[in-house]
Amino acid sequence: MPPEVQQQLGQDSEHFRKCLDYLREHSAGEHEGIYGPGSMTWVLYREPVILLGGLRAILLQIAHPAVAHGVSQNSNFRSDLLGRARRTYTAMYQLVFGGLREAMGAAKRVHSLHSRVYGALPAGPGSQGDGRYRANEPSLLRWVLATLIDGAIEVFDTFVRPLSLEEKRRYYQETRLAAAQFGLLPEQMPPTLEDFYAWYHEQLAGETLRVGDTARELASLLFNSPFTQGQLDELLTAGLLPERWRESYGLAWGPGQQRAWKLLKGTMRRAIQLTPPKLRYVTAWHQAQMRLALARGERPTVVARVLNTLDSYVDVPFSIRPVAVKAPADDLR
Repeated sequence: MPPEVQQQLGQDSEHFRKCLDYLREHSAGEHEGIYGPGSMTWVLYREPVILLGGLRAILLQIAHPAVAHGVSQNSNFRSDLLGRARRTYTAMYQLVFGGLREAMGAAKRVHSLHSRVYGALPAGPGSQGDGRYRANEPSLLRWVLATLIDGAIEVFDTFVRPLSLEEKRRYYQETRLAAAQFGLLPEQMPPTLEDFYAWYHEQLAGETLRVGDTARELASLLFNSPFTQGQLDELLTAGLLPERWRESYGLAWGPGQQRAWKLLKGTMRRAIQLTPPKLRYVTAWHQAQMRLALARGERPTVVARVLNTLDSYVDVPFSIRPVAVKAPADDLR
């Protein structure tokens, strides 16, 4: 490890400690976690359909050459795509729905993993301007987080219901907490939703992002895994991507695809509307509700208890970890 990289990683660690202090000061509470049940973040991420934006987010992330090479050179992306996805989604749900201790622990693990990701681009200037990159570099963290912020809004608007401007503003202000979980202080993010989108669209239209050979190789792996083969994943991703990036990745978007996309959107939105909310919300949301009910001395819902019990025996999708059940005082007499 070059001395300058050691110094940068040390600075990253010190900076992350300030982010953890910010999270402790501004979190919703020990049992509520970072965001809490009244947050827009919980409203968006309790919907499993949010995960459909995953491929879109990854394609936009790896359009940044430093992100693409970081994934390519430092990840088991090729050999364990499913395992990588499951670990990523588990960490995401721990960050969003975990209690304060669990969410802080997940943030520390993500930062630690990112601290091992650094290297050099094969040619041309990197994000530091010297051909080097590191995953915890603020500009890269900001770009990755931005794709997740925009992606969550886009998917919710498309498949669940349109968010009001006020809801979007509330959600964006909550992403200051998400930024701190990533390793960014609030002042390192655009201050308002409008400022964010002005910056974000400037990035999308600029020359820093470009789909190179590494990004195309990773995209091919994404669309040709045993779990993503077929036209549905490409159609979903093409429909959600901005036009420039749809074309850059060579995703088909002719009249047939556009008709199929319109039909898919309508069908999925109708199906979501007809499904009772508590039956469609992710397991992690139910586990968070159970944790809060137990902390208040209340009895959790049947759905939460069933899912939490199942998660004790099998790895239930979209969960965090089983909530430790304490018998209510009335049951101990």
